[in-house]
Amino acid sequence: MRVTHLGAHQSALTRINTRLSEYAATQDKLASGKRLRRPSDDPIGMNRALELRASLRAREQEGRNAADGKMWMDLADSKLQDVVSQLQRARELAVRGATYTGQQERDAIAQEIGHLRDDIVALANATHQGRGLFSGFSAGNAVEKVAGTWTYVGDAGEINRRVSENEVVTINVTADVAFGFTAGTDVFTVLDNLEAALYADDTAGVETALGNIDNGLQTVLGGLGIVGARANQVETALARNADDMITITQQLSSLEDVDIAEAVMDLQLQQTAYEAALAAFAQSSQSSLVDFLR
Repeated sequence: MRVTHLGAHQSALTRINTRLSEYAATQDKLASGKRLRRPSDDPIGMNRALELRASLRAREQEGRNAADGKMWMDLADSKLQDVVSQLQRARELAVRGATYTGQQERDAIAQEIGHLRDDIVALANATHQGRGLFSGFSAGNAVEKVAGTWTYVGDAGEINRRVSENEVVTINVTADVAFGFTAGTDVFTVLDNLEAALYADDTAGVETALGNIDNGLQTVLGGLGIVGARANQVETALARNADDMITITQQLSSLEDVDIAEAVMDLQLQQTAYEAALAAFAQSSQSSLVDFLR
């Protein structure tokens, strides 16, 4: 088959363009540091990379969920610790009040008991980001005095956070559990009764209130235990999440990132091939009288 000068010329140009495209693609990989830039680079690898990126985004969201849940529980733990301190102070005062030292001192103790109760009410109604820490889903207070009776006015809503692919943690504890409403004797009523017994010079009532304060302390400590156990669960999930993200990132890197040493060698080979194609084209494109006589 006869090959014309024009045909050979076009064939040489095609080879040059092919070498140039391969050279440019290698330069692009080396400049970006990424082996996979488009699906055509490696359809199977790109599909796996997309799966890994979706998994990474899920782990990142779970990490944010866990961090938010830990912040919530840390705040709840701090508030309940304060309640324990206030109740312990109330117990000390009740012990003093149970020993008759004069009505004037009992009145002073009763006044301090009232302040402690008000402080605990404020702690029970604490909020985080506009939501009640101990009121479930309710946006309002957790506890209020309704018709002269201390009442849990929140709801039973459980605030959950997904902290891993298969793990959801309830991050809140409601005031009906933590402050004794469920147990039948809430700490607010106990402190009210103690205050009234002190003002009334009722030693038996003070002693009864002292026992109820002990029960209230156990109830609040139980709430602290619930928060602590769940906080440990979230911390474990956070640590596991961090490990998972490192593993996924390493897998992505091995799949997507360019081996620099290999890419540099490949670039040199592509450059050599491109220059050889240019040289061959320059040599073949030199016309002679024979070319025109064909």
